[in-house]
Amino acid sequence: MTTAVTEPPAQESLFTKDARKLVWITLLCLFLQVPGQTWSADPQLPGSIDTHQLGFVQIEARPWIGWALVTTGFAVAGFVVGVARRGAARWDQDRVLALGLAGVVGVTALVWVLFIVQWQWVFWAVAHGDLHPFTIGDISSSVHRLEGAP
Repeated sequence: MTTAVTEPPAQESLFTKDARKLVWITLLCLFLQVPGQTWSADPQLPGSIDTHQLGFVQIEARPWIGWALVTTGFAVAGFVVGVARRGAARWDQDRVLALGLAGVVGVTALVWVLFIVQWQWVFWAVAHGDLHPFTIGDISSSVHRLEGAP
């Protein structure tokens, strides 16, 4: 008669749990960046007044691949360096994963701050005569002059 010794199931390491959280939070942040990058503005041309509009500048922003690459880069770098730092006395894998996560969340926050700043900037710049203001991302603009306007 033989008896088999059954071992308890292996426990998941904290690093594995944190890496899984990093993947899910990165995907969530990429998803949340899309609304912050999709905006449009139609400021009136300089010289327009309420009773006589000369035209407007149509500016549209679409999601830009650069933000997705930077976000994914922070996540991948945090994971790779975390694997390399496993068991280290200082800057261990958990701290490195946390820094990667901070980079991912930081880029997402930056996307939203830039959305607000750029949207305000576009209206200010057009009102002051710059019909093609500098913006970051995948932005298209066109000037529409209304008929009868000089």
